[in-house]
Amino acid sequence: MDNTTKCSVFRTFQGWTALSDMLPGQGLLHVVPIPEAMAYVLLRPLLDDVPEDELCGVAPGRVLPVSEQWHPLLIEALTSIPKLEAGDSVWWHCDVIHSVAPVENQQGWGNVMYIPAAPMCEKNLAYAHKVKAALEKGASPGDFPREDYETNWEGRFTLADLNIHGKRALGMDV
Repeated sequence: MDNTTKCSVFRTFQGWTALSDMLPGQGLLHVVPIPEAMAYVLLRPLLDDVPEDELCGVAPGRVLPVSEQWHPLLIEALTSIPKLEAGDSVWWHCDVIHSVAPVENQQGWGNVMYIPAAPMCEKNLAYAHKVKAALEKGASPGDFPREDYETNWEGRFTLADLNIHGKRALGMDV
């Protein structure tokens, strides 16, 4: 299912690299540092206090939700990472429950670069070909909401602008 917010590629881990200083209360990463937490999310609909026709908010084409209603202890376990300075990098496994903390009393802009680590495999190569096709049109790739801002932009980044690493990442001959 394209143009949702779920990830269709195989990622081994993912990370942030801070482009600016990031302070607590200013949109820092929160994680649930409990290895068994994801197993609990998957098994939660099977517990006795959940009605038979309820999947604890799970819906096709969406990420697995962690909510106050069905997972209050996991919400309580969300833990902020320490403050980041520009250039700091933090990495976590894709199955770790994580969120971006709400911004309280904004103190300027915090910027990070999100970096998914996706090894070259058949599944990821298939997605790379879809990204290549989207880039050719200036369209949003399938793992992102349909926005297509760049379709009519003059001078936008195109396949011709890719270096050898970009071409390899999109499964192109180099």
